[in-house]
Amino acid sequence: MADPSNEVCPDFNGDAYTDIREDISRATGATQEAIVLRLSQSWTIGHNQRVNEWNQNRERELADAAEADRARAAQEDEARAQQEAEDERERVEAEKKKPKMNGFNDRASVGDTLAPRPSQYATQKLNNFEYIELWYFSPDGCKEALRTARSVADDFGLTRVDDQLTIRPAYAFKASKAAVADHDLPFSTFLRSKNLFLMQLSKAKWPQTHIDALSLFFWRLENHSIRNHSDLGDLVVLHYASRVRQDWHDRLKRDEAFNIAIINEILLRSINEELWDKVRSQNFATVRFS
Repeated sequence: MADPSNEVCPDFNGDAYTDIREDISRATGATQEAIVLRLSQSWTIGHNQRVNEWNQNRERELADAAEADRARAAQEDEARAQQEAEDERERVEAEKKKPKMNGFNDRASVGDTLAPRPSQYATQKLNNFEYIELWYFSPDGCKEALRTARSVADDFGLTRVDDQLTIRPAYAFKASKAAVADHDLPFSTFLRSKNLFLMQLSKAKWPQTHIDALSLFFWRLENHSIRNHSDLGDLVVLHYASRVRQDWHDRLKRDEAFNIAIINEILLRSINEELWDKVRSQNFATVRFS
């Protein structure tokens, strides 16, 4: 749709509108001057409405774009901090492998954080653009990945990569028995896990449009008002995120995917009611059998 502010009022007094003026004059008895004035006024009213609608749509588009920019910037800052911590750890490891022995600062301690590493199973899932639970990117998931890698270091299997058979550690093919669904995670763990998850998407070379959509998806859920207006708000967000992200991946495989960043408020409220029904049922059963 073109910007209606550039529209120019037609010349209703011109020859092109002679038949229309005469028809109106015969039907109403109005003078030519009155008819031209009325046509101009009607056009102006419609023109102003179109301009107002155009301006409102532009304001919404600019607001959505600004919100996406803020969400992306926040996620990039979080991911950058974790990446810097990981780069520092790798730099220290590289220094250790050099033949010379360097000195150290006897007043400094280890850094406050070390960048976690998800399992090869989780990394392979991301490389294949497949769904993977956020638990694999949680502190517990990364700790188990480290333990598993050490305990089965000599166990290997074959996998096909780019039409070639490649030897990989066997644990890269196995899901963890300790993994839990996203909606069973503590909310604080959910927030930490999605940060590492988003950072790993870039390493797995996901399309930037998909990464941006997921970043905005998590940001909008983290800041959704239901977390303040419902005692089950965090649980509602967890269930929404778990179900919608799974459905999004299923539909991606069928080339029917939707924009996951658009929060469906009706679905969110439906999940809220569903969880409250469970609470009420549990309370009723407790009272009934007590």
